[in-house]
Amino acid sequence: MYKQCQTEQSAARQREMEQVLLRLMLKVPYDEISVENLCREIGAPRKSFYRYFSGKEGALLSLIDHTLMDYDVYNTHKASENDGSVVRYMEQVFDYWIQHKELLDALEKSNLSGVLIQRAMTFTNDRDALPNFLQISDQRLREYGNMFLVCGLMTMILQWHHDRFYKSSEEMAQLTLQLFTQPLFGGKL
Repeated sequence: MYKQCQTEQSAARQREMEQVLLRLMLKVPYDEISVENLCREIGAPRKSFYRYFSGKEGALLSLIDHTLMDYDVYNTHKASENDGSVVRYMEQVFDYWIQHKELLDALEKSNLSGVLIQRAMTFTNDRDALPNFLQISDQRLREYGNMFLVCGLMTMILQWHHDRFYKSSEEMAQLTLQLFTQPLFGGKL
């Protein structure tokens, strides 16, 4: 639905177009934005837009996917600050999403938060992107465990955003750790 760019120049142009979509989504709901609106804001003909995206949905998915990919770069950069603890890792996850508040705002405004959850689950499974300490060792359960974990974590992030980040990243990391270490259903089945 979007092109994997081969040059830095085309990748930069694609990212620029994604940012125009984001700016428009902060003003009006996604459903009210047309490719024509995007092209007018970008200052480019439709032909140029279609070099990068199959349509408006492709631009949205590209924006979300690139944000998820950027987390890998962010996480690598922050790894030197991480003492290897799960709590510090989770703080970095929450810090990252505070920095991407505009995307969360735009998705919430357009009722598209579920697209972020779906793309995050796909991204995690396709790239095996979870750190080892969050991996489920049983291979038979790993795919579903990853989906369960990512869906839950992204839902927490979206609710935290919806509540205007009323807790700090540190508090959210501690809450997440509690959820990781407490048995579900009170340990009773």
